[in-house]
Amino acid sequence: MTKRSQTKLVATGVRSLDDLLGGGLPGGSITVLAGPPGSGKTILSQQIGFFNAARGARVLYFNTLSEPTAKTLRYLKEFSYFDPATLDVTVRFVDLGGIARAKGLSPALSLLVEQVRSFRPAIVVIDSFKVFDDLARSPEELRTFGYALSVHLMAWETTALLLGEYSAAEVETNALFSIVDGMITLTQRDLWGERQRCLHIVKMRGAAHRTDEHAFAISSAGIEVFSPETAIRRRPYAAGQPIERCATYIPGLDALLGSGVPAGSTILVGGAAGTGKTALLVEFLYRGALAGKKGILFSFEEAPERLRAFAREFGWDLDAQIAAGRVQIVFVPQPEISVERDLFMIHDRVQAMGAQRIAIDSVSVFLHKLRDPEISRERMFQLGSVVHNARAVGLFATDIPYGANQISRLGVEETVVDGIVLLTSVEEQLQRQRYVEVYKLRNTAHLGGRHALRIGPRGVEIFPRYAGDARAHEPPTAVVLARRLPTGVPGLDALLGGGLLERSATLVSGGAGAGKTTIAMQFALAGVARKEPGLYVTLEEGPAQLAANARALGLPLARAVERGALEVLYLAGDRIRPPELFALLTERIRRRKVRRVVIDAVSDLPVGPGMHETLRPLVARLVQQFKSLGATVLLTLEARGGAPDELPAGGLSPVADNLLVLRYATRDGALESALTIVKTRGSSSSRATHPIRIGRGGASVEGAGPRPRAKH
Repeated sequence: MTKRSQTKLVATGVRSLDDLLGGGLPGGSITVLAGPPGSGKTILSQQIGFFNAARGARVLYFNTLSEPTAKTLRYLKEFSYFDPATLDVTVRFVDLGGIARAKGLSPALSLLVEQVRSFRPAIVVIDSFKVFDDLARSPEELRTFGYALSVHLMAWETTALLLGEYSAAEVETNALFSIVDGMITLTQRDLWGERQRCLHIVKMRGAAHRTDEHAFAISSAGIEVFSPETAIRRRPYAAGQPIERCATYIPGLDALLGSGVPAGSTILVGGAAGTGKTALLVEFLYRGALAGKKGILFSFEEAPERLRAFAREFGWDLDAQIAAGRVQIVFVPQPEISVERDLFMIHDRVQAMGAQRIAIDSVSVFLHKLRDPEISRERMFQLGSVVHNARAVGLFATDIPYGANQISRLGVEETVVDGIVLLTSVEEQLQRQRYVEVYKLRNTAHLGGRHALRIGPRGVEIFPRYAGDARAHEPPTAVVLARRLPTGVPGLDALLGGGLLERSATLVSGGAGAGKTTIAMQFALAGVARKEPGLYVTLEEGPAQLAANARALGLPLARAVERGALEVLYLAGDRIRPPELFALLTERIRRRKVRRVVIDAVSDLPVGPGMHETLRPLVARLVQQFKSLGATVLLTLEARGGAPDELPAGGLSPVADNLLVLRYATRDGALESALTIVKTRGSSSSRATHPIRIGRGGASVEGAGPRPRAKH
């Protein structure tokens, strides 16, 4: 057996102190508690004493300051560890100061020995031992007194605490302290950028104790020592334990995160002011609560009332989730932050709640007093350990200085987290646009790159630039050669070999007024007649104007919209970004099971300076997505001219399966539209030019079939 295992340890009952001592005070040892007045020596000794007295051990307190016992008890009543039922049963207070002053050290020692012999205490406290320094007539007398005291205490196997207002210099030079087994100093000083009460175990014989300083606080519960290194230890998961994946329940964000966030992970959410960090954190907790996941937010910036009001602006009933116990908000004002204390508070609140989601807003404010990057990194690791041990998911916000090319405020946060989500705000076309990027996420195949983010009426909306499923990496969907769909334009189907192939994309290009929109409306209405749900996206004219145009031609567009067979969706190209457009249209097609899609006109799609997107790849992505969802697509494009060799601008012809070019021709002195079928995929077609007539009933190809009758 080792020496340590042979020594009986006396627990202090002070949080973390026993861990720092290697299990407790060695039984039968003499320990000096040194520090200036008000540093907490008396409270610490009383807390140790009453903790052991509650477990049946006898404790003998010697007061050398001649302070009335009644006064001592009055102060003791302020602490929860005090139990008056133990007085004169397992706890006894004795005044030693009076006899020491009146008769000297030797009579005082006799009284002390007599009390120890009669009461048989397990713990003896002398407060203050420094009085004997002042009363001793010579260093030899003090040394003799000290040796005699230690011999008597050792004979009775008593654990002793000697309190004194010794300075650091006195602790190092006082010859008396060479006989003691342990020494603990309590001070107040600046530590890690904060004014702290500090505890330092200078020595402790027979114990594998910590030698660094540790902050502590005094409250009604007594002394609490903060030692994250010993109290918040990261527990390894069992070997072979499967990784549980957690959803954020924020749809766009989950699409970026792939299979989900591994349980126990911490994600740093970095961004400058106004990029949406707080909104993301609050929604993360709220959406999780709706799914039955408990969450807690530690706010060091915003008070709970403001956060609750903030949630109400988005229509989130956060108050109900708080009342149900699924969400907690803990607020610590910035001037009151104490990193060591609050780190323990975070640990305790998470454990008590059983939180599965943990948000901190923000770690840059929480750690702002710390000047040492190594200490900041350690505290970040301990925050991550709280999340890890709870098998939760943590979102930690960090404020990045505006315009700085960095990931976090302090420069150390990113080194200890499992994932990083960056929020940015960029000025584009005189507007500020938000973006999100999953910079890293361990053990997860996430989507890379920047993706559009918008904070709207429902909260955070994220629009991935491309789909997160397998279709994003597959070749374009093939057209269905066995089935053709009518265009709704008399005479056109015959020129196309019987109509448009199912899941094909047709591009209708032409100048203003050539009939592109008319053909697009007829294509959509032909689907309505076949009970095929349609979506008509207009980027030029509003729904009312489009309906009026259709009514003038005798086309029942308004009736189809009223019946819900066709949806007309107006989108202002200068107010929507490509990722938002992609996500919005995908959602509409999926929800309504749309089979025919019109975009009128793709030349007004949101591309150009600042959009980080050009027309061809955007149209290609839209077409591929629509076709993969089972839709047949018709696109219109405003061309620059009417000559047959002027194909659509932006090089869109490879994107389309069918390319129809409308141009103007003069016949009998009048300007009329003409149609040229430039290409058709999977069909043979004539490249001849055919006149187009537009009137009641819409457009028709002249000479290729009878004109339709107008519908009223």
